[in-house]
Amino acid sequence: MSVPFVLNPNQLKCHNIVKEHYKKHGSIRVVVLKARRVGMSSYIDGLATMHCLAKPQAHALIVAHLKDVADKGLFRVPRDLAVSLNDRLPGACDVRTRSIIFPHTKGASNLDIATAGSVGAGRGLTLSFLHLSEAASYPGQKSFLSILPSVSKAPDTVIALESTAQGRTGIGETFYNYWNGANETGSHWNGYTPIFLSWLDDPTCHRPAHEAEDAPATDLERELMGKPFNASLSQIAWMRMVLEGECEGSELMFNQEYPHSALVAFVATGDPAFTAPEIRYAMGTKQKPVKKGHFERQGKGAAFVDNVRGKALMYETVKEKCTYFVGVDCARGMEQDSGRATGDFASFMVLNGTTGDFAMQFSDWVNPVEMAKHVDAVGRYYNNAMMIVELTGNLGLWCQQVLRDQYQYPNWYMWKGKDDKTWGKGKSPALGWETTGRTRDLLLSTFRGALHNGMKNIPGGLRVKDEEFCRQMDLMTMSTGMRWDVEHGHDDVFMAGCLAVIACAQYPPTNIISFKGNTLDKDKSGNPALSKLKPQTDLAHALYRDQLQILKPDKKFCRSVMQPFY
Repeated sequence: MSVPFVLNPNQLKCHNIVKEHYKKHGSIRVVVLKARRVGMSSYIDGLATMHCLAKPQAHALIVAHLKDVADKGLFRVPRDLAVSLNDRLPGACDVRTRSIIFPHTKGASNLDIATAGSVGAGRGLTLSFLHLSEAASYPGQKSFLSILPSVSKAPDTVIALESTAQGRTGIGETFYNYWNGANETGSHWNGYTPIFLSWLDDPTCHRPAHEAEDAPATDLERELMGKPFNASLSQIAWMRMVLEGECEGSELMFNQEYPHSALVAFVATGDPAFTAPEIRYAMGTKQKPVKKGHFERQGKGAAFVDNVRGKALMYETVKEKCTYFVGVDCARGMEQDSGRATGDFASFMVLNGTTGDFAMQFSDWVNPVEMAKHVDAVGRYYNNAMMIVELTGNLGLWCQQVLRDQYQYPNWYMWKGKDDKTWGKGKSPALGWETTGRTRDLLLSTFRGALHNGMKNIPGGLRVKDEEFCRQMDLMTMSTGMRWDVEHGHDDVFMAGCLAVIACAQYPPTNIISFKGNTLDKDKSGNPALSKLKPQTDLAHALYRDQLQILKPDKKFCRSVMQPFY
């Protein structure tokens, strides 16, 4: 028995956004990121049925990720609609096993259903309506890209990609990229309108409120019950039931299957290196660059040259009396592989250590010699910023040598390495940063400490601003052996930013962190006396304490790494 098709809140939200898109563009292109069971497939397939009823010679295709879903789930809505309308139409709809033919005097319209495994068969078609259901679950990263060009560019055509998230890499990567492209602006926009549908707007996601009288009992519950989500006790009770019953107690899995915001939906594969609050804070600091261009050396200083296609993204012009740090991650430069430009990106990040804001980002295929030219100019522009170059692999060493000998750059990060026998007495400081297993952990922990200071509004706390840094941070995972890594893509910008942050932590600007007399008392051996430090509220003390814990029990190494700080 058929019942009236009444839109639920999420369907109505989607419908209104679809109408706005059609009003602006004359066709429909949407990417729907959703929680499970919000009724999107029913809504879009109902729209496909109406499309074929209204337009002669239309051809709609519904693609499911599994055969059983195609036969028993998605096809049910258009089939039932067609059958119920047969008594009201001049000619009856021909309902077949996996297709429906709609009669029209100017030519019949067709609605077909397929599975993702056979989606390639649609390449030769000319479609006017395409629904890709649970698109993030299709096998192969390019599985649905082949079918998209089959949809005509004519007015009144529809492409609807809808899915719950399946991570940012692997099987869900293509859908993730389309979602990101839909959220871009300007020339980077992919032409699709993003629609996010939360479980919090689903009227069925409620349980008796008394089941969650002790809420909020976890960080996730506190987040859901706070602004802007304002979840009720009955919704928290439902969340607890599903969390244990369907998600094995995993909040990461729950947030992927039942997201309350787009940010938490795309759970990184593996173990995320950063928590959801850390990612949210970093994303919340994102800003558009105030300028794009490149730097040019002028005498003993440098100037910024505007260029809308420039690779240097400026978030702040140089400020007087501010102390800056430049982290440099070098690469070999552009290579040729079967006629394609390949290779790792080289990157630098500029940190305003006085304010805690990233001021500049650069990432491009640049060899070490050219990189030395870039960072020489940017360092001089930003008040002769302290330069810290990552040396591992010799590419950074090459860049540093050119920067030191040819450009005679004046301000360097100095690290007394593991071969120095004494602490605080050596006369042969080493320039640059060597990445090992221990120092890699040190970079991450120091960055996280600065990030948390920003989250707590502590003066000098980190504000990321840069979108690419946030993206790489978001993709960061912890692999076996507690090594942080990006499973797919680059980590050059993240690495450069971490270098700038640790240089700032070890050489803190005096107007952010100051000790009595701008010096530290030493014990009888010449080592800094920790008892003379300010209380634990002092950022430098907190960082030093955290690093001792991380590198424990190798205190000798920790002492050597932290020596320049004193």
